[in-house]
Amino acid sequence: MQVRFAGIGGQGVVLAGVILGEAAAMEGLNVVQTQDYSSASRGGHSIADVIISKEPIYDVIVTRADVLVAMAQLGYDTVKDSLREGGLLIVETDLVKPQGAHIGAPFTRLAEETTGLALTVNMVALGYFIAKTGVVKKESVEEAIRRRVPGGTEDVNLKAFRAGYEEGSK
Repeated sequence: MQVRFAGIGGQGVVLAGVILGEAAAMEGLNVVQTQDYSSASRGGHSIADVIISKEPIYDVIVTRADVLVAMAQLGYDTVKDSLREGGLLIVETDLVKPQGAHIGAPFTRLAEETTGLALTVNMVALGYFIAKTGVVKKESVEEAIRRRVPGGTEDVNLKAFRAGYEEGSK
């Protein structure tokens, strides 16, 4: 599965990709995770690619995304053409106005309502993505979150992830 997270700097797009990649590796899957972002530390485009497979992986970047998770309009506009025909488009519905079929939720609003922190939007989006795709187990992602988020933020990030997962399970 080729997955692309796209947003802007400050939304935690890269961390979401790293956590997904680690969760897949923990399950014994082959994984390649890369990222691309502008030189602006906040507000520029940010992309995280994750390729997950039981078979060997020969690509180093997503060539045709099976799933595109768009968390900001700039991110979506930058990579919308990378979604393969028939692929799954997941969007942050308050921030992204896509063309064509899509699913999604107001991830930033859910993050603020659940944790009081908009910066946990990445964990909400990741939870929603996992609920909708089942590409890896929820428990594997939770363990990867514990390993990868800054010390002392594990509980708030897990709370955000679970809120996204719950929203995606509806």
